[in-house]
Amino acid sequence: METMLTEKKSSNFWNKVNPIRYDELSKFLLTTLMMVIIIYIYSILRGTKDALVVTSMGAEALSALKLYCVLPASIIMVLTYTKLTDFFVRSQLFHGLNLFFIIFFAFFGVFLYPNADVIHFNLTHFAEEYPRLKYEFLLISNWSFSLFYILSELWGSIMLTLMFWQVANQICNLDEAKRFYPLIGLLGQTGFLASGVLLQHFVEISREHGWGQSIVYICFSVLICGLVLSAAFFLLTNKVVGYEAMNGSANKKKKHKLGLINSLKMVFSSKYIGLISLLVLCYGISINLVEGVWKKQLSVYYPNALDYASYMGSVQSYTAIATFIAMACGSIALRALSWRVCALATPVMIFLTGAPFFFFVIFSDYFVNNLNLLSTAVVYYAVLFGGMQNVFSKAVKYSFFDPTKEMAYIPLDDDLKSKGKAAADSIGGRLGKSGGAVIQQALLKIFAGSSLITIAPNLAFIFAFIMVIWFFAVLALNREFTKLSNNA
Repeated sequence: METMLTEKKSSNFWNKVNPIRYDELSKFLLTTLMMVIIIYIYSILRGTKDALVVTSMGAEALSALKLYCVLPASIIMVLTYTKLTDFFVRSQLFHGLNLFFIIFFAFFGVFLYPNADVIHFNLTHFAEEYPRLKYEFLLISNWSFSLFYILSELWGSIMLTLMFWQVANQICNLDEAKRFYPLIGLLGQTGFLASGVLLQHFVEISREHGWGQSIVYICFSVLICGLVLSAAFFLLTNKVVGYEAMNGSANKKKKHKLGLINSLKMVFSSKYIGLISLLVLCYGISINLVEGVWKKQLSVYYPNALDYASYMGSVQSYTAIATFIAMACGSIALRALSWRVCALATPVMIFLTGAPFFFFVIFSDYFVNNLNLLSTAVVYYAVLFGGMQNVFSKAVKYSFFDPTKEMAYIPLDDDLKSKGKAAADSIGGRLGKSGGAVIQQALLKIFAGSSLITIAPNLAFIFAFIMVIWFFAVLALNREFTKLSNNA
């Protein structure tokens, strides 16, 4: 009897640590491999695009890019995707979008970047004549860098937020999601860790030849990983879950075929999707307000692109380690605690790390004048605190925000799950980041000659206001999610 009780306790412990059954292993492993690859590409492109833009155009150009370029491109991409869902099945869209991205990045590495001096425009005269449009002219003159930044951002919103999670939600039920998603997210962080390590490695082996050689290595790694991603998705679709389970029957798609306008009306008339969109919006704005100021400080401390990229690689490595720990906790928490408690973890962490960062930046002059700190030391500590904020907020976002948000889609019907997710995640995500960009650009134009550092007090106040909205949105969505889950 005692032996049986011991075996039962051991079995319960093992199920908590490894809740994947043997017959689910192939689906779980292929889905996890896809997550690892997508996160690797997303992370290494993120560090690269920031180093590329900040060191060539300035940190203030980031908000201009997000507002004038990334937002319109995201809306166009999602509207196109929404229409394409009426003509192509999920597997065709996945392969097509993946190839579109990796071919561009390969082309950028072998042709666009090496010939940047030839293909870029010189609009310095116009920037000097119209100083309020300085950053707009910078985006146009450095158009290939701007395009690289845009498509790097779209990779995250399209291939990770939209396509991957749509695939996961299609092949997993609610019970599997509770067991799969935390572990997929946990193991997926190996892609994050690999991107940080390899980005630093590519920088170090390219120091003799310059930043251009690093770009070649980075883009080549993206191409190879993209091809492996398509191979993994092909096996998952055709050998594991089945073509119809992934895509649905052709007849069903025809019955539910909607026009573009009707699809968008269906999405935006849903209170449930509206609340999910609000969560994504609040995350995007809050994190963007903090990161904008941090990257400005970072560009001051690391003006060289290689040093900037190397530092970003180290931040990504630390983020991956922190996320591993957070995921281990989240894996248990998502099964032991309520959806509401887990969903609140992200705004709580972002507030607790963002508020001290803004405090230090706003009162930096006080530290210099009263504590006898050198200005370089103040910049260093600002970079340090900002890096810590980035690490911890990203860790809890990946371990709690993403899984709880994806779980919220599962009780919905297929049409709203697919097209509602496209709008909430892709458009909502881009509006979130662009919302932060709108705020930054508006303040920079209102206070002529200002920088992200000088407008930090204004950004801190807006940051606090957004956090309050986020808390109330979580509570409202929790009520709706509970109702749908109980009726499912």
